[in-house]
Amino acid sequence: MTDDATTPAADDAGPGSRYGPGDPDRTGSVSSAGRTERPAGPAGGAGDVPPGEPAGTDGSAGQPREPDPAARRRRRLTIAAIAGAAVVVLLVCGCLGAFAAGLGRFARESDRERTVQARGESACRELEKRLNRLIPPGATGGPGERAAAIRDENAAVRPFLSEIERLRGWWGGRDDDPDDGERDGRGESWQRLVDARASYADALDRQVTNGEPAFFIAPRDPAGRPVLDRLQHGPEECAAAARRLAAPDL
Repeated sequence: MTDDATTPAADDAGPGSRYGPGDPDRTGSVSSAGRTERPAGPAGGAGDVPPGEPAGTDGSAGQPREPDPAARRRRRLTIAAIAGAAVVVLLVCGCLGAFAAGLGRFARESDRERTVQARGESACRELEKRLNRLIPPGATGGPGERAAAIRDENAAVRPFLSEIERLRGWWGGRDDDPDDGERDGRGESWQRLVDARASYADALDRQVTNGEPAFFIAPRDPAGRPVLDRLQHGPEECAAAARRLAAPDL
């Protein structure tokens, strides 16, 4: 009686077996060299890790490595240092910008002051030239002629007054006087001097008409100071013209 049972090995390896020499068996696979290879495990599982190496990044299977506290501190310090450097750069740039703007403004103000002063000095020279072409009131023969000479000089002063009115930033306005905030500027002082001379010329006309004596009253600023004292503290050309106009009898 023939025994129909065969051993698994003989059945698998025999000529009539369903598994050929190069086919995988039921439990594994056979390589081309006839070696049985271990079946791969699930993706990312321990079956993919070569023998002898830890399965996880820190030696434990599937467990991520904890960040190093020292590395975190170094990273925070680096970020803080970069932010601090950026703030310092912005502050320095802001300070440099403000300094450059202030320097430019100072240069413009200096140029403007020099321009105004040069124009004021030129106006003083032109005034002196116009006065020198006229006969002084004191050289005339009588009250009527003196009044006419005074008015001629006042007419020569009017272009000068118009010019210093345009240069009001240097000539006009109120002084920062701690003792008297109502003290006149140069423009107002010149105008007070011209007005006093006009009043004296009118008084001379009355003297011719009715014999009433005429006197020149030197003008003063609201603080009681003679305006001539202020007008002499300027360019020499203006100081000389102010002294002549303040003495209409000479």
